[in-house]
Amino acid sequence: MIFRKLGKLNLDRSHLLIVGALGFLATALIFHKNSKRPEIVVTKQDSAVNINSIFLQMFATGNKRLIADLLWIQTLIESDLEFYRGQPLNNWMYLRFKSISILDPLFYENYLYGGQYLSIVKDDPEAAALIMDKGLKYYPNDYGLNFNQAFNYYFELGNNEKGLQHFERIKDHPEAPFYLTSLIIKLKHELVGDKNVTITLLKETYDKTRDRILRSKLASDIYALKAMIDLECLNSGKTNCDQLDAEGNPYLFSSGSYKAKKIFKPYKIFRHSK
Repeated sequence: MIFRKLGKLNLDRSHLLIVGALGFLATALIFHKNSKRPEIVVTKQDSAVNINSIFLQMFATGNKRLIADLLWIQTLIESDLEFYRGQPLNNWMYLRFKSISILDPLFYENYLYGGQYLSIVKDDPEAAALIMDKGLKYYPNDYGLNFNQAFNYYFELGNNEKGLQHFERIKDHPEAPFYLTSLIIKLKHELVGDKNVTITLLKETYDKTRDRILRSKLASDIYALKAMIDLECLNSGKTNCDQLDAEGNPYLFSSGSYKAKKIFKPYKIFRHSK
């Protein structure tokens, strides 16, 4: 009789333990489901893989152009829009473009579009200058490379002398716009940072560019810079101001001042020092 009572007591305790364990398990599951876990974000700069250029050359013997093409395609697929703020010449896209230039030194698009991506999208004009300078060793009179390098040196790096050298090189080129010669004269005499000169060159770059991401970034820059010029004019009370933004929309008058229809990030000329 005593053993039977003890057995029943142990069984009741087992039931309680099982019920308690299930309760704790259910509570843990509910807590796990409803609790917000921190999101882990790894930038492309941290996750990109770049192989040593010397090893690439040794490994790619006989297939350099093929590997260069594959690297180019992979880089465009993985390209990101984040500004680079790290150590000089450690931008993952610059390292890719550099590797491609070693494997296939005559890969023209690598210099043209690689330089534009680094200068305009990644905001890394120092790396852009190196890539485009290397391309200009093989294509010294190319209009696109010289124009982009001139803009990069003059407006991004503030190196007027080098910028003008590249503009001068293409002033008589068949692709050069009719106003380039007069623009060069203006650049030589005007103060640094003239917004009207900058927007003229931005529009020329936009017209010559076919890449979707680059065109989008350039369009944003053009909108911002034109709005800055027009709003400064309108809010100073002048009468010969442009009333329409870059997209053809009228500026809005509210609370005693003019504003753009779209929110824009101010365009900064000479974002980098020499």
